[in-house]
Amino acid sequence: MVPRFPTLSVLLPLLALAGTARPQEAEPAPKQAAGDEEFRLPLDAKAAAEVDRLVPLLGAPDYKQREDATRNLIDIGAPAFAKLSEAYRKHADDLEIQLRIEAVVRAAYLNRHVFDRHGFLGVQLGALDRDQRGGQPRRPLPENGVRIDKVIPDTAAHRAGLQPDDIVIAADGKPLSGNSQDAVARFRASIPQFTPGTKLRLTVLRGEKTMILDAVIGRLQEKNAPTTMVAEQYYDVANRYSEWWEKFFAPSEPSPAPQR
Repeated sequence: MVPRFPTLSVLLPLLALAGTARPQEAEPAPKQAAGDEEFRLPLDAKAAAEVDRLVPLLGAPDYKQREDATRNLIDIGAPAFAKLSEAYRKHADDLEIQLRIEAVVRAAYLNRHVFDRHGFLGVQLGALDRDQRGGQPRRPLPENGVRIDKVIPDTAAHRAGLQPDDIVIAADGKPLSGNSQDAVARFRASIPQFTPGTKLRLTVLRGEKTMILDAVIGRLQEKNAPTTMVAEQYYDVANRYSEWWEKFFAPSEPSPAPQR
């Protein structure tokens, strides 16, 4: 069975990463087929009970309940895969629950292998052009830096207060030196290397005023992944996911999913 990916509003925004409390007593990692590390991840008792509570809500009559349950299961992430595999088969006659489990598992798989590992600032960058001064012909330009061409709403850059035509001249106190194109390339390549939640201190020139803005790096979003430095990794993981799903969630033969 090929996984069906519904158009769910929960997959459109960037979902914030939420931690799960880890009591001392955790469920033992299940036995599983070789090459399936996700099914060996421990799931603590509290999180396991939460998965059991949330799965039926994926098919609740109330839309908000379904959306909230979907988000919460994505936040629990890969440790829930063994239980979700069982639930997927248990609810074979409930299309809504199956569709949402498919969406949850895909989002959590991509988060684990791509998006939780790479940061996203949320800007489009441009090189300093001394012939174009942001509509301010008398505005002096610094020798080094990168220009903010666009700030994407509801991103780290937006929350930090960055604006179009701002010029970033340093990151964490390190000047963005070199010719302008090189500075843009290096700054753009550096952002995915930060893990989500990292604080990045930016020195910004706005007009004639220099200011310090602190940005908390966000999680890379799937809709932005094809245009970032990690596009190749994203496509590789997405392709690998299809085979992984077929093997462990929708196999043609009896399921190798762990039995608890």
